Amino acid sequence: MAKPVIPALLGISVATLLSQLVPVQAIAATPTANITDRIVLIKTRSGQGSGVIIKHTGNTYTILTAAHVVNDLRSSPLQITTPDRQQYISHPSEVKISTDLLDLATISFQSDRDYAVAELGNSDTVVKGQSIFAAGFQGDLLKFHPGTVVAMSRQSQDLGYGLAIGNADIFPGMSGGGLFNEAGSLIGINGKSVGAIDPTTQPSETHSNLKPVSGLAIPINTFAKVASKLNVDIGESIPAASTSPLTADDFFITAGNKAQKGNYRGAIADYDRVLTINPQFGEVYFRRGIAYSLLKDWRGAEADFSRAISLKPGYSEAYLHRGTVRNNLNNWREAKPDFDIALALNPTSLSAYVGRGVASCELNDCKNGVQDYNRAIALNPSYAEAYTSRGFAYYRSGNRKGALDNYMAAAELYRQQGNDRDYLETVTKIKQLVRG
Repeated sequence: MAKPVIPALLGISVATLLSQLVPVQAIAATPTANITDRIVLIKTRSGQGSGVIIKHTGNTYTILTAAHVVNDLRSSPLQITTPDRQQYISHPSEVKISTDLLDLATISFQSDRDYAVAELGNSDTVVKGQSIFAAGFQGDLLKFHPGTVVAMSRQSQDLGYGLAIGNADIFPGMSGGGLFNEAGSLIGINGKSVGAIDPTTQPSETHSNLKPVSGLAIPINTFAKVASKLNVDIGESIPAASTSPLTADDFFITAGNKAQKGNYRGAIADYDRVLTINPQFGEVYFRRGIAYSLLKDWRGAEADFSRAISLKPGYSEAYLHRGTVRNNLNNWREAKPDFDIALALNPTSLSAYVGRGVASCELNDCKNGVQDYNRAIALNPSYAEAYTSRGFAYYRSGNRKGALDNYMAAAELYRQQGNDRDYLETVTKIKQLVRG
């Protein structure tokens, strides 16, 4: 039986537990029902994830989450933090992992407190373009992102991921969190993100330079079909998966699953199939452009981002990515206007400031490049690469002291972040400046 964690053992006072709630990142658009009080933080020996409270019987609560959040339990218990910051321990015997090749699991814990329970929706009624809300934890902060449904597959998909969403980024830690409709009903479980190259980050042995640009979720009806095997009685009969011919949505989602695994050529082939079935499926051009980018096929990526922009002129991410591709093609003159438009559409885009700074400096306008790096650093003072780029801009402008100061700041941030490769490269630059 799960027991509340004794606060003294965690260094948290009883008064703190009772007076503080989980901090929530506010957004402008919200569903008609509160959903944040149904989300829990799950910590295991190897990391953390999120979950949704879906059932309450007596003193027993049941959480639905992604199996990959809890599949490294072994004999170690996990810790659950509820919305009122109360903490509970659940043991491996209280965790049920799906045996149906689905990335789903349930966790039970005991409490005499009153916690809200999510209402299960009907994911078969989900339609393309529908507004949704993704909720889950990134660190100790509960993230709450609005987005839209991009595609919904009626076929069996890899690990159950049959629902593609746009805008609602799924960051590490948000896996297992909930996907809700505008009425506040649970229509899916988040678990995968499809990434694109982040021009503000250099890859290293310990850090990827991919950022999430779209998400994949498991439709709640997929869970409903196996709920009884996970010791959850929902009292409903759900029809089997469709056996009808594959649709554009089906191929779109299989492409996303392949991209998430790094099979970008396979993803491109499936995106091609989507366009064969439905040439008006505009989101495909953006996603295929990302796949081309990750294969360093800059010309293919540029063409796809241009097509995405022609179909959706206000697509800030497409302008951002086309600008990044043009930087990689050394086409600085056409890259800079792309970043200008991206920033007009989204003035807080860190990536666009950095990309425009690079283009400006390559066009011998390092003064404006430095101003953009200043803006990037103001948005994220811990962004080491911006200091490196600003240092290089100062170096090209003949400001050795400015270059040295920025390289030293970057080196310290790399050291703090455990990025040994970039730390050593920056130290080498510092030594060359000092000797030079």
